[in-house]
Amino acid sequence: MKKICFLITIISASTFLFGQKPLVNGDHFAPIQGIIIHYCVRGKGPVCLLPSPGWGPSIEYLKSTLQPLEKYFTIVYYDTRMSGGSSGPSDTTKYTSKDFMEEMDSLRVYLHQKKIWLIGHSAGGFQILNYGIHHNDKVNGMIVLDGIAGEDSLRTAELMKIVSKRKGLPYYQKGMDIFSGKDHTNYSITKVSQILLPFYFHDSTKMNEFLKLGVIQMSEKAGSYTTASKFGTEYLFPDLKKITVPTLIVVGDDDFICDKISQADRIAKNIPSSSEIVIKNAGHFSWFEQPKQFLDDCERWLQKHGIKRQN
Repeated sequence: MKKICFLITIISASTFLFGQKPLVNGDHFAPIQGIIIHYCVRGKGPVCLLPSPGWGPSIEYLKSTLQPLEKYFTIVYYDTRMSGGSSGPSDTTKYTSKDFMEEMDSLRVYLHQKKIWLIGHSAGGFQILNYGIHHNDKVNGMIVLDGIAGEDSLRTAELMKIVSKRKGLPYYQKGMDIFSGKDHTNYSITKVSQILLPFYFHDSTKMNEFLKLGVIQMSEKAGSYTTASKFGTEYLFPDLKKITVPTLIVVGDDDFICDKISQADRIAKNIPSSSEIVIKNAGHFSWFEQPKQFLDDCERWLQKHGIKRQN
């Protein structure tokens, strides 16, 4: 911990001494809300914040797979509190959805941006939708990648239906026992993620490619703290109408965790200014499994809304 603090001090001092601006490409550390947020700036174009999901994964898997969008945006990938290179409060009540929303807004202010674009994956999608509901006037537009907006019986039914398609595969039974509550083992966040990872992909060969990137980094503390604070448990659907900015909803047709019917379709239905893209033969990492369809469809939507590819 002392080494981390020392590194942050050195980086912060270097930024001050050499006049480095907060949106220069590269890694940065922002002191906001009494904690240190690690973020990485890449690309050219309008400024776009992209948070880690919040409950444990760092931004590494996003930085390693979403480079094509850096031709359209100056993307600020950032580790949310207690994830990746960011610190966080020791108070486990400070990991609510509101805390993550305020963290996002504080980073916007730190970067001197009146308005921002937003991209969020999974629970990162929840974060940007929640931010859009409360701060629509500070958003230019958003891209929700396989995001979630609320849990209910429809979501549970769709999850079990899609999981059941994997019946007979080697990883199926162990995962089903976890989903159905039959397995009462107190797994760590890292271990349960390893067990369930095959369900997140339509094509297992794509999972192997993903694993070869070596970018899965988990924070056990973030997992336990967000659970204690009930982060991401709000039911956002009724309030999504407050979002009036252009919003692109992207979903894999075989995504079990943030599925098309209970999540993407209803998010799109409740945001009047939204468009929905369904990526065929893709799971929760739809842009990674089917990069060509994802990029082609995204480019058409971005151009429609005046976002040009940067040279």
